[in-house]
Amino acid sequence: MSATSIAVPVREPWWPSLSLRTKGMLALGILIVYVTATAWFLAGQRRDLYVLAQQIDSHRAVQALLAPSFNTLAHTLVQTQSILSAGDGSNRVQPTYANIASSLDPLMARLEQLRDFDPTLAPHIDALNVAVEAVRAVPSGRNLSAVRNAEQTLIAHMNDLLTSLEHRSESLQSQYRDKQQLIGITAVVTGIVGALASAIVILVFFTRLARDIGRLQGRAVAIVSGYSGKPLPKRRRDEIGGLVDAVNSMQVELRRWEQQQEVGRQQRFHQEKMAAVGSMAAAIGHEVSNPIAAIAGVAQYLIDESRDDDHRVSKLAHDFSIQILRQTERISLIMRQLASVTRPHSPDPELLDINALAQSIGSFISFDKRFRGIEFEYELDHDLPAVTAVADHLTQVLMNLLINAADAMTNVPRDGHARICVSTRTIGSDVGISIADTGHGMTPAVLARAFDESFTTKPIGQGRGIGLFLCKTLIEQSGGRIELTSTVGTGTTVNLMLPIVTPSRTEA
Repeated sequence: MSATSIAVPVREPWWPSLSLRTKGMLALGILIVYVTATAWFLAGQRRDLYVLAQQIDSHRAVQALLAPSFNTLAHTLVQTQSILSAGDGSNRVQPTYANIASSLDPLMARLEQLRDFDPTLAPHIDALNVAVEAVRAVPSGRNLSAVRNAEQTLIAHMNDLLTSLEHRSESLQSQYRDKQQLIGITAVVTGIVGALASAIVILVFFTRLARDIGRLQGRAVAIVSGYSGKPLPKRRRDEIGGLVDAVNSMQVELRRWEQQQEVGRQQRFHQEKMAAVGSMAAAIGHEVSNPIAAIAGVAQYLIDESRDDDHRVSKLAHDFSIQILRQTERISLIMRQLASVTRPHSPDPELLDINALAQSIGSFISFDKRFRGIEFEYELDHDLPAVTAVADHLTQVLMNLLINAADAMTNVPRDGHARICVSTRTIGSDVGISIADTGHGMTPAVLARAFDESFTTKPIGQGRGIGLFLCKTLIEQSGGRIELTSTVGTGTTVNLMLPIVTPSRTEA
């Protein structure tokens, strides 16, 4: 069994697609949430601090209430003990003891106020109250000793209660200080963190924004200066990303416009050059036609006069006249080919005989010094149908391709190895034109960039890299296509495919 791997699509982050306004609102929202959360936390801490303050105030109030009663009770206990110590030690009724009960009435009234404060005080207050009433009824040493004992018990309990309140107050005060410190530290830390985070976000945001705007500015300047490389990579999908798309689109459109202008300029240059050559050919043809005709007439007369003469001089004159007549015919043929190739053509598509056009261009261009020693071969399909195309365009394309083929055979031995083969054939619904050379060939890297504008392997001054790009543009304008195959050390073959003209299209 073979394991099948399932490709899990990688989801892109959502934030690059947000607009700058949305990013700003999002950052503001996060800041508001952060400030709100911090304020809510600090408000909760302040509420806790307020509760602690109330508890501290409550304990201080209780201490303020208990302390006077505790002091009065302690003073009374000292008085009671003094009276007992001054007595005779018997349990007899002493009238002076009755004054103790009267002196304790204010204390008892104050202690009654503490009954509701702490339930644990009630039994001790009741015990003291019973002892006081007993002394009031029977002022004896025993009853006064009971008052003293009740006072001691109540004092001990109140002392424990005051000590507990003191410890609780200290604990609350410590908590209050810790809470205050926490609030202060939290406020400072959250403020610093918020400020640092805001500063970092703003710094990163504007740094990236400035960097992207700088890239756009640099690319815009480069485009104006003629940059034709790769487009800017789109790293964000906000307004800056839209601006990157606009700049890339501007680069493509500007480059397309420049290419169209260059193609048009090359076409005008070709037309002007051919018109100049045609005008010169017409003038030369006009000037040499009469001398050539005269020479041809004289040669023909000599041929006719010396045809039946067996004299040696007559035979030589006959042979020389035949050679003169052939050369005059060759001159006339060259002039007719030159006039045929350079005559003005219609700028509109028209029916063309590809075989005749290829032969006339090959014959015309073979006089260029670059074609010396190069053998031309023609493998033409004589049943080739006509095609509809602009004659000037195909003329320019074929001339460029033949010149490229000759340049590719620079330093190739011209002892029969330098050949250019021009062939035509019908391939389905297209007419195919092939131009094959036996030159140096192209490496795969060069072949991959052969149709790029401004790419050339020729030395400086011998080529600008516009030839194949122009050929591709003109062929595609005719509805055809162009292909290249090449082998290093063997040669290069260029295949042109042009649509066949059908009767319906011709009638239309």
